[in-house]
Amino acid sequence: MYNPYDHYFTKAKKTKFRARSAFKLEEIDNKFHIFDDSVKAVIDVWCSPWSWLQYVYHKYSDKKKHPTIIWFDLKPTSAIGDNVFTYQQDIEQHEEVQALLLKHHIDRADVIISDMAPDTTGDKWTDSLRSVGLIESTLWMYDRILQSNGKFVIKVFMGPGFDELRDTFKSMFGAKNIKVFKPKACRKNSKETYIIGLGRDK
Repeated sequence: MYNPYDHYFTKAKKTKFRARSAFKLEEIDNKFHIFDDSVKAVIDVWCSPWSWLQYVYHKYSDKKKHPTIIWFDLKPTSAIGDNVFTYQQDIEQHEEVQALLLKHHIDRADVIISDMAPDTTGDKWTDSLRSVGLIESTLWMYDRILQSNGKFVIKVFMGPGFDELRDTFKSMFGAKNIKVFKPKACRKNSKETYIIGLGRDK
C-alpha cells in the first residue's frame, strides 16, 4: 500500500533535507563514489526541490575546499551557501549556459547531476517518453561540458525510449562506464531509475 509518510519521508524531515531524493543520491554516491576530493565543479540540472543540491553541499561541508556548484532551473532560484551559484536558465540555450559557466572559470565540469522530471500525466508510456525527451535535450552538456573522466547521475522513467537513451550514453561513454541503478529509497511502485556515468572510454 502506498504510504506517503514512509521511512525516507520521515528521515528527510528529521535531517532537514527538502525531499527524500537526497537519500537516493546518497545511496548512489556510496555505491559508485561519485563525489570525491578531486571534484572541483558540479552542475545540477533542474535541481528543484534542492535536495540533491543540499546533499552535495553538505557532503563537502567539512572539507577545506568546497567545489563550485552551479544550479540551472527554469524556476526562480536562490543560493544555499558559499560556492553555490543558482541561475534561472533554460539549459537548451547552449551559449548562454556556457557563458554563465565561464563566469565561474568553468570550462568542463567534474560531475553533472539531474533529478529533473516532466509534469506527469499518470500514463506510464507518456511520462516515460516525456522524461526521455527532457534528458535528450541535455545530451549536449554531457558531450561538451563534462570532463573526459567526469561522472554523472540522471533520473529517468522506465518505459518507451529508455533502452535507446541508455544505449546512446553507452555509445558516448563506453558500455562499461554506464550503469543503471534503482536505489532503495525509490518507492517500490515508482518507474524512476537512474543512469550513472563513470567516465569515458578514451
